Amino acid sequence: MLSAIIITLIVSSAQAAIADSKPHPKTHTFDPDLNLKYEVYLQSVVRDAEGQLLSVSESTTAWVLVSYFPDGVRIPDFADYVIDNNILNEKKIITIDNVRYEKIQFEAEKVYQNGPTGDMLTGTLWDFCGDFKGKYGYQCVPLFKGKTPQIHITESNILTNQWTILRVMD
Repeated sequence: MLSAIIITLIVSSAQAAIADSKPHPKTHTFDPDLNLKYEVYLQSVVRDAEGQLLSVSESTTAWVLVSYFPDGVRIPDFADYVIDNNILNEKKIITIDNVRYEKIQFEAEKVYQNGPTGDMLTGTLWDFCGDFKGKYGYQCVPLFKGKTPQIHITESNILTNQWTILRVMD
């Protein structure tokens, strides 16, 4: 009986993965091969309106997303493009355990206003917003995603997400 249940679960999950090969605009996918050359870290800090520290949370997992326009067209090597052209911040070269990395750090801040009180967050996306010219024009495209332990947010709280991206150098 246990074998039948396990086989049913395996077959059911395989069919679900095969059925949706084109990304849905609301889903965020990642490519394990792309993430072999990146290490992504997220630190989330919550302060009240007076600046008092309420919580600090670090990502349990974070990664570079495969980037798509809203119509499902993939943007190849988008993370490399953003980092290579210093669009986010200047790169620094660092060495950790004899491995050389290009490192960028940046912050994104959001003040929660007029929203429901008592929200719980478990991570965040960082969208790159810019003019893609031509057909797409100005777009915001998800590029990084991080999961954190639950964070309690109420109205007037300020959430600051600090991203650290390390890319292995060849």
